[in-house]
Amino acid sequence: MGSRRQRRQRQRNMLWIIGAFCGFVVIAVIRMCFSIFAGDAVPVSVPSYQSDEGAISQMPGWRYVLSLGIPGFAQATERQVPVKVEPELSLRTIMVGTVDRLTGVDIRDLSSVFRAEIPILAAFKQNQPAVSALSLPDFPKFMWKGNVPSGKPLVGIYHTHTSEAYVPWSGVDHARGGKCGDIVDAGEALVKRLAEHDIAAMQSKTVHDYPSFMMAYGPSEETAKKMLAENPSLQMLFDIHRDAGKKEDTTVMVNGLSTARISIIVAIGQEGLPQPHWQQNHAFAKLIDAKLNQHYPGLSRGIQLVDWRFNQHLFPRSLLLEVGCQENSKEEVLRSMEFLGDVLAEILAES
Repeated sequence: MGSRRQRRQRQRNMLWIIGAFCGFVVIAVIRMCFSIFAGDAVPVSVPSYQSDEGAISQMPGWRYVLSLGIPGFAQATERQVPVKVEPELSLRTIMVGTVDRLTGVDIRDLSSVFRAEIPILAAFKQNQPAVSALSLPDFPKFMWKGNVPSGKPLVGIYHTHTSEAYVPWSGVDHARGGKCGDIVDAGEALVKRLAEHDIAAMQSKTVHDYPSFMMAYGPSEETAKKMLAENPSLQMLFDIHRDAGKKEDTTVMVNGLSTARISIIVAIGQEGLPQPHWQQNHAFAKLIDAKLNQHYPGLSRGIQLVDWRFNQHLFPRSLLLEVGCQENSKEEVLRSMEFLGDVLAEILAES
C-alpha cells in the first residue's frame, strides 16, 4: 500500500507540475501575441536589469523568465546581431520604378510627365534658386579675368583611361594596342563647345593606360602636373572617363532628347595618400551638380566621394567625370558634352 500510495502521490505531483508548466506557457504565448498585435517590438537581446548603482532599471521579459526553467529558451536571451530590414515592395513602388525605367518619367512629378509629352515645355525652366560660387562654402576663388592673358586656356581636359570607348559608337568598349578610344572624342567635343562660348580649353590626348590599364594613374598624374605647370591660366581641370553599367542607369531625356548622364567623382584621399584640396573640389562639384540640375534635370547622377586621390590633390578645382557607360550612343555622349560645356561657360561667366 505504501508503495502504491507513493506512486499515486508522485503521479499527482507530476500532473501538477505539467499543468503548471502548460499554464505558464499559455500565459507567455498570450503575452507575446498581445505584444505583437499591439505593435510592440519583440526584444532581440538581453535587457539590462540592474544599473551600476544596483537599482532595477527594467523588469525581466518573458524570454528571460522562460529561459530560467526551459534550457531551450536560453539561446533566446543571448545578444543577437541586428538585422537590417529592407523596405517592402509595394504595387506603387513597382509601378513607379517600372515607368521610370521604361520612359524616363517620374510619375510622382507631374511636371516631368508634361515635359516628356510636350517637348516645348522643356524650354520653360522650373523655378529653382540660383546657385553660384559665392553661395558655397570652401569654394576656391577663380583667377580674376583681367589677369588671364587673352587666348590662354581656362579649362584643361585629359583622360587617365584613354582607351575607354562606347560600343554603339565604335563597336568596342576599349580601343586596343595603345590607341585612343571614343572618350577622347567626347573630351574634344567639350573643347569645341566651350570654344562656341569664346572659352579657350586644352586637351591632352596622351595615352596613359597602355600597356597597363591598372597603373594608368601614375602616367596621368605626370600629364596633369605638366598641364598645370605650363598653363597657369587654367581654372578647371577634368579627367573624363565613362562608367561601366547599364544604359537605363546612365541615360536621361533632356529637352526631349536622349542624353548620357554625368557622374561627378570627388577624391577625399586615404592614409598615405593625403588630399588637401578635397573640400574645395567638393564645393566645385556641388556647383556643377547644382547647375546641371537647374538647367537639365536628371543629367547629373550626383556626386560620389571616394577614398583615393585621382590626381585631385594637384589642383583645388580638379574633378573626375564619368560620362554615360559603354552602352551609350555617340549622339547621347556628344549631347551630354554640349550641355556640360554650357554649364561650365555659365560658371566661368559668373565667377
